[in-house]
Amino acid sequence: MKKWIYCIFLTYLILGIYVLAIAIKTPFISLTLDTTNGQAAIKDSYYTSWAHQKNIEQGDIVLAIDGQPAWENRSVRLFSLIRSAKQLTIQKFDGTIQTIDVKHIDMPEELYLQILFPIFYFLLAFSVAIYLWRRNKDNPPTFLLTLFLLTCSLAYISTGASARGNLIGQFVIGICIILCMVLFIHFLQHFFRYLQIQWSYIDSKWLYLSSLIIPFCYLLEGFKPSFREITPLLNLGIFAILVLYAIYILLTSYLRTKLAKIRLIAIAFIIPFLPFLIFFVIPEILDHKPLLHADIASLFLLFIPFSFLFIQVNERLFDIEYQLTRLRYYSTLAFFSALLLTTGIALLIMVQLSIVHVTSIFLLVFMVMMASFYIKERIDFKYRKIIFSSTGNYVHNLYAAVQRMGKAKNQQELLERFKYEITEKLGTTAFLISTVTEDTLAPLLGSHYTKLLLHDAGDEKIMLEIKHTLQKEELLWLELLALYVSMSINNLQQIEDLVLEVQHMKNTSDTPLPWLDKLLWNIIEKEKSILAQELHDTILQEQLHLARELDVLAGTPIIQKDTILDIREQLLNATKDLREYCENLSPPLLDTFGLQIALKKLIQKVKIRADFLVSSQIERVEFQDVTLHLVVYRLVQELLNNAIKHANATEVSLTLQAIPKGFILQYDDNGVGCDIEDLIQSSASMGINGIRERVRAFNGDITIQSSHNEGMHIYIQIQEDGDSYDEHTYYR
Repeated sequence: MKKWIYCIFLTYLILGIYVLAIAIKTPFISLTLDTTNGQAAIKDSYYTSWAHQKNIEQGDIVLAIDGQPAWENRSVRLFSLIRSAKQLTIQKFDGTIQTIDVKHIDMPEELYLQILFPIFYFLLAFSVAIYLWRRNKDNPPTFLLTLFLLTCSLAYISTGASARGNLIGQFVIGICIILCMVLFIHFLQHFFRYLQIQWSYIDSKWLYLSSLIIPFCYLLEGFKPSFREITPLLNLGIFAILVLYAIYILLTSYLRTKLAKIRLIAIAFIIPFLPFLIFFVIPEILDHKPLLHADIASLFLLFIPFSFLFIQVNERLFDIEYQLTRLRYYSTLAFFSALLLTTGIALLIMVQLSIVHVTSIFLLVFMVMMASFYIKERIDFKYRKIIFSSTGNYVHNLYAAVQRMGKAKNQQELLERFKYEITEKLGTTAFLISTVTEDTLAPLLGSHYTKLLLHDAGDEKIMLEIKHTLQKEELLWLELLALYVSMSINNLQQIEDLVLEVQHMKNTSDTPLPWLDKLLWNIIEKEKSILAQELHDTILQEQLHLARELDVLAGTPIIQKDTILDIREQLLNATKDLREYCENLSPPLLDTFGLQIALKKLIQKVKIRADFLVSSQIERVEFQDVTLHLVVYRLVQELLNNAIKHANATEVSLTLQAIPKGFILQYDDNGVGCDIEDLIQSSASMGINGIRERVRAFNGDITIQSSHNEGMHIYIQIQEDGDSYDEHTYYR
């Protein structure tokens, strides 16, 4: 494989230098001739400004090209065309003989489009290809990507030699323009296999046969000269079919999978090739005048190496979404900035510039600004530790990961969540979290993989070893997350130590800890404060109102019986409310008759107060933990109170079902429902949060499903002796 790569790079250099040397050696002028009367009379000029500058006019007779008679030139004999020349000898209308020296510098368009830009493309593509290959030498898709870039470059830089009639240049461009498309489709086939997407298209290996058609046509030209007109059209036709087929593959696969990576590859492919196809290839095939000349339309191909220049090749092939999105962002900034600067420069120098000069200035400013953006990014990353992102904001992802990991209740669960975040964000399972000692630490440090210390307990250490090539942004993200894991492990261990200490004191009946006494005292005082506020706002206010009415009644000379009866009724209602408060704080039926009777009594009271029908199915449940009876009672109580206050329902269904070591509580109503986001922010969320907290305290699962005018459906399941202290809440 290595020898093949060296041979490919060497072939690229030899062919590239050769075709560029052909273009540099002789300037391209493209003078169309009229040879009908036996003379080589100038009919038209490709570079009109140059012809005007050199006083070359229509009807001038070309006598010699580079010191040789004009009719000895192959292009003049076969095509009535002067492709290139260093010196022309022409005869003017008045019979004077004029010798014209042709130089690249006299034709800026030719200098830029056929010399400078191809040289730049040649060096850039070669550099990018070496970079990609060195990053991952044994990856077949990377090898195909490298070949794609090199063949695109050869096709572009051979245009100058081909335009000058050089046979090798025509042969190279004829093969490479088709081969680059086949290589790209072959690359897509491997990339789809990496993404685990079924390849439902033609096997790309069969497409390589299409690249053999053009060499065969060139061989036929030797026997049948008429093929000289067919070969270019056939070449462009095959190229157009392959481009459209590649676009079809990308678009249909994206519509089928909706993967961002495929969308970005499609953008990176369509932007360079579609303008060249529309503005030059298709009009040329249809025998119409191209909208743009080939050397101008092919400028879009310069975007190809830029699309892959900053791609980081690793085990995952490359993070194309990250790189191309960042490239798109910087390209947008650089494009508009370069456009403004180019316009300002053109207005400032007050000189009429040709389209080539303006384009050259624009591209130069564009590339300088692109380079400046990337240099600034590297400096910011090195000295300011800024995390750049495009595959989902790294900072936002870090925050979300910390939020998810913060729900872990023990060290094992924390490490499992940490593994999930690494797999999800970095897209790899090539990592290991292990506990090592001083004896086993040295061999681990000797490996070349990335290693991070997650926890240091003295003799034992928890290490993360990731066998994966990381980008700098990914490494910084991982370091920050590992730091959070390290601190969380320390905190969890402290909590576990405190729990063990409390359990030890409970078993030994020692004096309670001061901090525990303070915590319990604060909790009790908080509950007292809530109860006091409730009594103050209800019963106490009612009692004060009755006292004022009695004061008014005592001052009247005549006692009104109706008024006394009304006050008595209000006192009875206040007493009833107070009794309900007491029952809510400590349901008397719960301890006396059990949970089933207490719930039926509670539901019966709700039926009297509520304006909806209540259907219930309450099974007998038994728990080893007696507090679960009170938990079930409180859950049902809170659900029914929530229905009275907020549901606006006509029917409410409640089911309590016994399961091994637990219960299932299901609540349904046909009320107004709500969006979950609105529920969290509304007053009803107080009751829902109370339910969630109770379920969480006993390691239960709760599912809340609701939408506008669709009612609310709540499913709760709690089992005793759960393996882990966890909460699962689902909103739909």
